[in-house]
Amino acid sequence: MSDRVSQFILLCEDATQERLARAYLKRCGHTSQLRAIVASRTHGGNVGWVLDRFPAELYACRQRNKRAKTLLIVIIDADHFSVDDRRRELSNRLTSTGHEALGADDPVAVLIPKRNIETWVCVLLGANVTEEEDCKSRASPKKESILNAAATLYAWSRQNASVAHHCVPSLKLALPEWRKIG
Repeated sequence: MSDRVSQFILLCEDATQERLARAYLKRCGHTSQLRAIVASRTHGGNVGWVLDRFPAELYACRQRNKRAKTLLIVIIDADHFSVDDRRRELSNRLTSTGHEALGADDPVAVLIPKRNIETWVCVLLGANVTEEEDCKSRASPKKESILNAAATLYAWSRQNASVAHHCVPSLKLALPEWRKIG
């Protein structure tokens, strides 16, 4: 089997997460097929929806990966919880539904922004923000802003890259996961 991913599956909460992931994939030069599974807009966020879909999507990805290299990209906000708490929720959801626990070799990149994806976008665009701030109104969802954020993300996710001093902890922690993508 080739080392090149033939299909990406994106499981995420909203359009901003989807746009950043698509822009990053494009920046990495991936022309592979992308199947995006994005929650429809609900009040109070879509964390529960992603948690509910995660076991079935990871199982399908594990099965497809036996035939053709596939990568599941999961983006789920930590909100007011820690990144570790949200990661535990994903793992617990797997085992509670009868699926094998998440392993280091699983074909998945788990990206958990603390507080939300807009925090990462602001940081990637040069803003000095904290993970306690609500950046939803500060982050521009415009195409140019997302492309610029993806370009910075690409630079920061390279092996041995220098990361700006204002980078928030959840993004630093996620850089190896972004590296799995490209």
